[in-house]
Amino acid sequence: MIRIFAAVMRILVIVVTYNGLAFVDRCLGSVRSSTLPADLYVLDNASSDGTADAVAERFPEAFLVRSPENLGFARGNNEGLRYALEKGYDAVYLLNQDAWLEPETLGCLAEALRGDWALLSPIQKSASGALDPRFEKSVLPKAGPLENGVQPVPQVMAAHWLISREALEKVGLFAPIFPLYGEDDNWCDRARFHGFRCGIVPAASAVHDRALRVEALGKRMHRDYYMGSLRRLCDISRCYAGRWAFTLLFTLVKAVKYGSFQPFVYLGRLFGMRVEIRRTRALTRQPHAFL
Repeated sequence: MIRIFAAVMRILVIVVTYNGLAFVDRCLGSVRSSTLPADLYVLDNASSDGTADAVAERFPEAFLVRSPENLGFARGNNEGLRYALEKGYDAVYLLNQDAWLEPETLGCLAEALRGDWALLSPIQKSASGALDPRFEKSVLPKAGPLENGVQPVPQVMAAHWLISREALEKVGLFAPIFPLYGEDDNWCDRARFHGFRCGIVPAASAVHDRALRVEALGKRMHRDYYMGSLRRLCDISRCYAGRWAFTLLFTLVKAVKYGSFQPFVYLGRLFGMRVEIRRTRALTRQPHAFL
C-alpha cells in the first residue's frame, strides 16, 4: 500500500542500455507494473542489437534518447540525472538494464527517503531469488542497525538506487574521472562528506540478474584493482599520501594474487592521473561542483 508521502513524489527511473535486448521487457516492464507510478527515461548507448527500437516500439511512454556513441554507465546516467533536475523531479531511480523492480519496491523506498538519506537501495537479489552474491558479500556485512526501516551502509552498488533531489543537487552527478566502475562508490563517498547517508531498506527487494555475465580475469582486475584504487585515491576522507602508500602495497598483493604484471601497468596509469585525482578531490569539497 502506497502512503501519501510516497504517492505525491515525482520519480524518474533512468535506465542506460547497451545491447540489452534480452532484458528490455523485464526491466522496463517492471517500471510499468510498479504500484507507485514513475516516469521512465532510457538512454541507449548505440546498441547494435535493436535495443533502442524495441524500447520505442514496446514502451512508447519512455523518454528515449539514442546516443550516437557509447557513453558508458556514468556519462549515460549523468544525461538522465541532468534531465531529472531540469524537469523538477523529486527523486531519481537508477535501474540497471539487467535488473528489475518488484511491484512494491519503489513505494517502499520512496516512503523511507527522508531526512539525511541521500540514496536508498532495496535488498538486491539474483533472478533465482537468492541474495545477489556481491550484495551479500560487500554490502550486508557493513550494514548498521535498523533506523526507522533503514539500515545505513557505506556503499551499495548502483543497480538499484533511489536518490533524493536534495542530495543530487548538492553531491552532483557521477565524477567524470570514472568511466566504468567505481563511480557509484565515489558518489557514496562524496555524499557522506556532504552530510548525507546511504542506506538499504530490508522491507524492499528487487532483482539484479548477473546470470548472463561472464567475467574474465582482465575485467576483474580492472574493476577490483584499477577502479577500486582510483576510488580510494579520490576519497578526501582518506589521507592522500596514505592512500598512495596503500596503493603501492595493494599493487604488489594483487600482482601476486592474479599472477600478472597488469596491476603494475594500472599503477602507472594511476600515477599519470595525479592531477585529475587531485582535482576530483578538490571539487568534492565544493557543493554543486559536479553538476
